[in-house]
Amino acid sequence: MPEKLTLKKICDQFGMEVLAGDDKLETKTVNVYGLNRAGLELTGFFVPVPNSNNARRMLLLSSKEAAYIQQLDEATRAERYEKLMLDSVPGIIVTQKFSDLVTITRVAKAKNFPLLKVETESTSELTQKVLDYFDNFFAPQLEEHGSLVNIYGQGVLIIGKSGIGKSEMVIELIKNNHLFVGDDRIIITNKSSVLYGRSHPILKNLIEVRGIGIMDMSKTNGYQAIMDTTTIDLVVELFSFEQNKLDDSERLDAHYQTKDILGVEVPFIRIPVSSGRNISTIVEAAVGQLKLVKSGNAEDIVQVMDDRINQEQGNEGRENN
Repeated sequence: MPEKLTLKKICDQFGMEVLAGDDKLETKTVNVYGLNRAGLELTGFFVPVPNSNNARRMLLLSSKEAAYIQQLDEATRAERYEKLMLDSVPGIIVTQKFSDLVTITRVAKAKNFPLLKVETESTSELTQKVLDYFDNFFAPQLEEHGSLVNIYGQGVLIIGKSGIGKSEMVIELIKNNHLFVGDDRIIITNKSSVLYGRSHPILKNLIEVRGIGIMDMSKTNGYQAIMDTTTIDLVVELFSFEQNKLDDSERLDAHYQTKDILGVEVPFIRIPVSSGRNISTIVEAAVGQLKLVKSGNAEDIVQVMDDRINQEQGNEGRENN
């Protein structure tokens, strides 16, 4: 079940001061993404909605709204504020730049309506930060069984059947100075067509290794080996390679298979696991190749080999002559 975004979480995240409605912080939830700058509403114009109980966005009032509303007498201002404070509106955020705090606070206290104040130098910057925080609750999400590490600045999601050796390989990668994000339950979020991954809160910093049990990577390797969240740039599937069976894994060049995750196509490779193979080194090499492809400097290896063969044949022909 998705985590609820309560006003208490917003207050704690941004250090907001509660001016009214403090007893509703734990129960009032934000159910619609976005912040609404009350413009037309302050003029007295309200767009009718089919159902007045429909959830609405939080409201944000700052210097522009104050510049307009201060032109009105106090009774009219109080009336306009009261109309803003609908049950379907989770709450109102005002910045220190909103200069009519006395009147709006009086109205909010009378209605016991959540009114929050925040200190900010830039209203637009605050809006972006709040929306980024809202993304954690409203952006499309899924939970994937796998391990997530950051290798050379690239987030690598490692998947495969249970017992294939994902956790053991992750430990080896961390010992090679790469960064651990999570193991077993990975929460993936699509933010503006970019995938981000993080550990499930219950398993944060924890990894389970067969024969040892559950380890806390922040204690065994230090917090310098931990990364809270990373983009997901590559998906690696480990599969068991049986002797005398056909190896159907792809040979890497400048082209990748892709895997659809939340509508985003992510480069995807399959690596066979067999005795004697150092899989962590292979994954590091795969990430190096991925970075080369992203840089635009990757060559078509087949074409390179063809050119070399043709050159060699040409040299042999001249020598024979």
